[in-house]
Amino acid sequence: MKITIRNIALVAACVISTATLPVQVEAKSDKSTNIIVALRGTSIGEVRDMEYGIAGDDDDALCFDLDIIDLKTGQKIGTAADCLSNIGESNGGLALVGRTIFNFPGGTLVTRGLTSVQPVTHGSPDFTHITGAIPATGENGVLIGTGRFTNASGPVRLSGAVNIVPDPNGDDPSELQITFDCIFDINLGSTEE
Repeated sequence: MKITIRNIALVAACVISTATLPVQVEAKSDKSTNIIVALRGTSIGEVRDMEYGIAGDDDDALCFDLDIIDLKTGQKIGTAADCLSNIGESNGGLALVGRTIFNFPGGTLVTRGLTSVQPVTHGSPDFTHITGAIPATGENGVLIGTGRFTNASGPVRLSGAVNIVPDPNGDDPSELQITFDCIFDINLGSTEE
């Protein structure tokens, strides 16, 4: 840009006129909370009646009881039930509805995600499958919250690894054991659209 008296005058006029305007800063809501935790443990699935869900979700789900781990400290901070339903084959893997009940100190969160499960092609030999749920833009993955999570909403993302063992004790072909190492990113109060 060529510097001229006219350009200097225009810049000065903009600076003077904007200097008198009140400054407004876009900030995240004070109530916005990002919870990033891991679900870890080995559990044998148990069929349970699910009272939470949306139209089309199966009433019964295969649930696994796990520990909630704080990723910063590595300490257990609660318990969870990861409940899987509407399980079907898709592109060499599985597609399912995952409903997870997080029991945190001070409240409970129940989340829902459309989850993909694919065989591991690289990585740790301790895991058989990679799992993930990526919310659509603006999607609310929180079904219900209690205690400090009352009226919570926001997207929920899952990224993890699981080791799936059918009939772990060799005596009940309907049993399924899964070892979980899954990370959940729960963005409560998110204003992302």
